[in-house]
Amino acid sequence: MKKEDMIVIGNMRLQGKSAGAIAAALGLSVNTVKSYLRRHPDMGCTHFCPQCGKPVMQAEGRKEKKFCSDQCRSRWWNSHPSEINKKAYYRLVCHQCGKEFEVYGNSRRKYCCRECYWKHRKENGNCV
Repeated sequence: MKKEDMIVIGNMRLQGKSAGAIAAALGLSVNTVKSYLRRHPDMGCTHFCPQCGKPVMQAEGRKEKKFCSDQCRSRWWNSHPSEINKKAYYRLVCHQCGKEFEVYGNSRRKYCCRECYWKHRKENGNCV
């Protein structure tokens, strides 16, 4: 590998390019580029924002940041809803009709729909 290639690898990495893209641009093996980047971690930031590709600076002793800003984080999660790991689904039973229904999150719902809610209020004399 030439000295010029090393400089170009450093510049392209700071622009957020992947090892594969750098290897293709320089005509080098991907493994050569990866091992060079591994051996030279002081070349700058090794973490890049998955939304915009900008370098993400990590604070010493803090949790690793994935995104460069709140705007990038919001845009990325809004464009990747299938990546969200929703675990808080609960199965409840409607107080009016007895039908089982599913809700997400910590909910105080008692009825499966508005119709059941209004029927329950009407039957119990709670209508306004």
